Amino acid sequence: MEKAAVTGVKPLQAPIAAAVVRKAYELEQQYRTPIFFQYNDRIVPGVDFVALVNLPIQTGAELWVLGEGEQSGLAIGKMAEYLESCFQNETLSDEPLDLKEVAADNQLKKAFQAVLDSIPDGIGLLDEQGYVTWVNANLPPLLNQQPKNLIGSSIDKLLPAELRQSLLAAGAKGKTSVSHAAGGMAIMLDISPIRIDDRNAGSVLVVKDDRKIYELNEQLQSSLARLEFLEQKRQQSLEAGWSANRMKSESLEQKMLRTIKAGEAFTKFIGMSPKVLAALELAGKAAKVQSTVLVYGKSGTGKELIAEGIHYSGPRSQGPFIRINCAAIPANLVESELFGHEKGAFTGAIKRKLGKFELAHKGTLFLDEIGEMESGIQTKLLRVLQSNQFERVGGEVTVQVNVRIIAATNRDMEQLVKNGQFREDLFYRLNVIPIYLPPLQERKEDIPLLVDHFLKKYSLEFGKQILGIKKSAMDALLGYDWPGNVRELQNIIERIAVLSDSQYLEKEDIPLCCLNHKIDKTGSDIGLFFGAIEQSEIFPLAEYEKQIIRVALERYGSYTAAGKVLGITHKTVAAKAQKYGIDKTQ
Repeated sequence: MEKAAVTGVKPLQAPIAAAVVRKAYELEQQYRTPIFFQYNDRIVPGVDFVALVNLPIQTGAELWVLGEGEQSGLAIGKMAEYLESCFQNETLSDEPLDLKEVAADNQLKKAFQAVLDSIPDGIGLLDEQGYVTWVNANLPPLLNQQPKNLIGSSIDKLLPAELRQSLLAAGAKGKTSVSHAAGGMAIMLDISPIRIDDRNAGSVLVVKDDRKIYELNEQLQSSLARLEFLEQKRQQSLEAGWSANRMKSESLEQKMLRTIKAGEAFTKFIGMSPKVLAALELAGKAAKVQSTVLVYGKSGTGKELIAEGIHYSGPRSQGPFIRINCAAIPANLVESELFGHEKGAFTGAIKRKLGKFELAHKGTLFLDEIGEMESGIQTKLLRVLQSNQFERVGGEVTVQVNVRIIAATNRDMEQLVKNGQFREDLFYRLNVIPIYLPPLQERKEDIPLLVDHFLKKYSLEFGKQILGIKKSAMDALLGYDWPGNVRELQNIIERIAVLSDSQYLEKEDIPLCCLNHKIDKTGSDIGLFFGAIEQSEIFPLAEYEKQIIRVALERYGSYTAAGKVLGITHKTVAAKAQKYGIDKTQ
């Protein structure tokens, strides 16, 4: 930044300041460089009239001219010369000023009009008695006055007499905020005395519209009050129950993945864990191409939602999305379901039927549980994937289709290939883009989000007013392993929403199957008892019922609470307890 010093300066009175502003504006336009003035530690723009008038320059002090740009040296040099000529002009600096004559001077009036009219604030000149001698274009509207009514009028119309006298007589700058009687609007008045050789030569009046500041302040106060109210409600909610937002804090990795999460078609898939977001990112990329996708995941993890998202996010979104569960169709009907059949092809084929491949033409075919497909059908499926052609059962006409395949499985496909249960060539045809969905046990940070989603869903569906879930209940859900994954969690929340009458779900509302294992008084692990089923050890049904009733009474302490959890009446619980000799106080 270039700079030049100007010595022998004098206070920048309004006329000099106006001329300086005009000159600074001309030089800035000519040399395309901003000009600033520095006095002591204060730096002000060269085109800011109000700032220049308010600079507390002492006679004989040093003033610096600053500039920045390729031609700043020329600009500040000419500005410094101009300032020195102004201070050497005895007419402008030493002689008493008649502000009425100043306002009448055509050249200076043009300078005022050219420079000061562009300032959004209202500016006026007052003589030593406090009468208005000149105004810029913005002052009359702010005071709700006509210019002709302001010129020659006393400042008494703007300020109470005692306040005006205290400001002008003291010879000091003063500020006050008053409400204008005519318009009722808030304005800020700034009066700066003009001093020449310690004599009062008038004042500069600056008026600012304070309405916007007042409105913003009102809005701020209202927002702060609202924020305080919401914070109180949030604290009450946290104390009374659980909030989904508690689990929404993201790591740096999550935030990165969040920015590349797939589009709106994947919004049905609830989850923010890194593994989920990584799977959604890959699904979003797969949606943009036509390659075959194989979705891996245990039952209930949301494989079909991923398949739907890929279809509806891609170029085939306007085409059909056809589903078929390969494990749910009898082996002798799978071929007909996939490829269709002609009339009379087999007993019961009374008319032609189109298969899933034809129905999915120009769309997507979702083959769920592909690992359960028989080897004979695997061969025919491989041919379709290679040629996009097939014949209906009992037919001779070759059908040409354009179908994208998305398959899903809960099996270890590589192990099936090693065991000879699945064709290796078909596996490689399907496994072009593999997507792995983690089980709910591996993404427990998503459980609160899922619970919140399902509670809102079933509260609306059943007309309930369920606002949240207590921390103890949420801890119980987080402690469960969820072998049935999201589907099991959804069923549990639906059951709770149906049976509960509370606004906040309690731990007592959680089904017994979702609670942690508990050691009974004899030292046996109740979890091992029920886990014996997995080891092929089966007990009489009455024994299971006895253990369930006993654990429920031990945990909840009353027939009513135990019955609510078990989904039966308290009378039934009492009768079962009596039958098995169980004392609820044990």
